Amino acid sequence: MPDANEPEQIRLMQRLVELSLKRTQMSADRSEMSAERSYMNAERTLSVWIRTALAMMIFGIAIDRFGLLLHQLPIKVGRAHFYSNTVSNLTGSALVALGVLMVVTTGLRFLAYAAVYRREHKPPAHHGPYLAPFFALMTAVFGIVLLVVMLTAVR
Repeated sequence: MPDANEPEQIRLMQRLVELSLKRTQMSADRSEMSAERSYMNAERTLSVWIRTALAMMIFGIAIDRFGLLLHQLPIKVGRAHFYSNTVSNLTGSALVALGVLMVVTTGLRFLAYAAVYRREHKPPAHHGPYLAPFFALMTAVFGIVLLVVMLTAVR
């Protein structure tokens, strides 16, 4: 004997299926948006590391130039005279080299992340995978040129 509520139950079940499909699609959309946010967070992290590396390089320049002020004050180390300018030059050069190392490392890490991301997702609009690493590369080139100038400048 057929139940009188059967058409109503079928209609309710169909509505339930429609809602669950809609909810599944919304969840997939949220997952894609979350992936885009992760990509943008990786770009933001790269820019922060580039900024930190630049600050370290500029601090290295400041230490190197500060040594010129102290150039007239020789410091005795054993029998040799060791000028404070040499210490500040080496310290400043080390900071610039550390900044170059930092920016190259983070640029390569971002490129690796972008390659993995592109295998599974479409990159966000207006976010090319090579623009941010290009800035890292230019910062590294700036640091290398700066390092060469600092180490070869006649004192």
